[in-house]
Amino acid sequence: MSGLVPGSAEGSLPEPEHPSLLRRPLSDSERRAGWEVAAARWRACELAEAVFGRVAASALVGSRDRGPIRGLLRLDVPFAGLGEHREREARFLAAVGADPVLSIVPLLYVLGPEHD
Repeated sequence: MSGLVPGSAEGSLPEPEHPSLLRRPLSDSERRAGWEVAAARWRACELAEAVFGRVAASALVGSRDRGPIRGLLRLDVPFAGLGEHREREARFLAAVGADPVLSIVPLLYVLGPEHD
């Protein structure tokens, strides 16, 4: 029975430590970029509430500190029908385009139906 489970060989190296996530400190510009994306997320949620009535859930799926798209924001909103949803979506995107914060920090929006 002792031959079924191999033991450690004599003279073998100790087990390595478990890997850990190493994080370097963020630069001031990276920290500022993160706050810009966070501000844009909250502003987009406010606009979506004004247009759709409420936001059931929101999630910033990804973000980056520069580039033409700074993040992907999922917003789960009430869905009454396709025609009404498209009309509200158009109003939301028009409000996004006119907003001073969201015009500086461009996000990609995914407007999905709220889940029960």
